[in-house]
Amino acid sequence: MLAGEVSGAGEESVEEPSPWSMSEDEFATLVQEIADEDVPRVFALVEEFGARECAGLYAWGVEVGDRASVFAEDGTAFAHCDSAAGAHEMFSLIRRVHLVWPGRGSESGPEGVLSGV
Repeated sequence: MLAGEVSGAGEESVEEPSPWSMSEDEFATLVQEIADEDVPRVFALVEEFGARECAGLYAWGVEVGDRASVFAEDGTAFAHCDSAAGAHEMFSLIRRVHLVWPGRGSESGPEGVLSGV
């Protein structure tokens, strides 16, 4: 039974830490390292109109591990892909979109605009 769970008798059970438990600081460091291992990366698919005359946001996406999900501006999910690059490739079949990693300036490659059509 985990700490805070209610036993069959309706009483809350509190589990005592084992002698091998980490200190609060050590545990906080461990938790942070776990969260930092595979941070989701936000990307945008920006649609190009004309010959670089205008552009607008087509969709947002989030890449987590070996998967990516693509969302409309209102948050509706409308695609699940293997990666951000895969989402770009798929939507490039129907739109002139560029894969952009927000907040990374105008650099090329995975630090900025990855690719366009």
